[in-house]
Amino acid sequence: MTKQRSELKLVVGFLFILFLASSCIPNEKVVYLQDKNQDIPNDSLINLKRVDYKLQPNDILLVNFYSSDLEAVEKYYPVFARPGSISLAGNNNGGGNGNSGPDPYLTGYNVDKDGMIEINALGRVKAAGLTTTELKYAIEEQIRPQIKDILVGVKLSGIPYTIFGEVRSVGPNLIRQYEVTLLQAIAEAGDLTLNADRAHVKLLRQYPDGARIHELDVTGRSFLQSEYYFLQPDDIIYVPPLKIRELGTGETALQTFATLISVISGTALIISVLTNNN
Repeated sequence: MTKQRSELKLVVGFLFILFLASSCIPNEKVVYLQDKNQDIPNDSLINLKRVDYKLQPNDILLVNFYSSDLEAVEKYYPVFARPGSISLAGNNNGGGNGNSGPDPYLTGYNVDKDGMIEINALGRVKAAGLTTTELKYAIEEQIRPQIKDILVGVKLSGIPYTIFGEVRSVGPNLIRQYEVTLLQAIAEAGDLTLNADRAHVKLLRQYPDGARIHELDVTGRSFLQSEYYFLQPDDIIYVPPLKIRELGTGETALQTFATLISVISGTALIISVLTNNN
């Protein structure tokens, strides 16, 4: 009997050590923006890497036309976006996810698969591969022979992206701002879950020649200096789970302790039954 009790203690001790070593999620895997490399201390100035986005197929643009002669520029708008019909699509400057004003999908200019946009009374204009500023000047150049004081405003209808995996709210989203950061996208999704592997966040980004997957560690600070800190239209963010999820243990110390007690109790009961049968 003494030998069997010793074996039981060994089994229970082994399970206890195993669970403590593998089941709790340490703060290092949960806390954002840690100075891991000791190279970006608090209060230091971080140089953000902004990249001029080049328009691609499926982008939706808001285009406004300005002149002292309002009637002269009216013909360039879609019929349902002209003054007197509804407010101009380009006048909707709402931030966040507000849906007030005309739907950009209806009143905006879609960049087609050939990289062109269709403008009333002007025809097809090349947009893909240009920045919004470059496209603005290209449209003004084509209209200026007819309207000398023409001014054109071009901007994206917002930053659409999709986020899924270990986040509290998955799915596509649209933020109507000029710039959106990865941290903003995470916040819009209600934050990541405790099971999220924050050190290996995947960012799928489209390029003219295809797509690339970039891996980011949001528990550190280095990603703030990368070009992937700012989202681009149609980015896809995937947050994988930590390995601990495979164990099925608790997310907090209390949950882990409860699981541990259940396992030990079950193991002790099985050993007790087997011992009595012998």
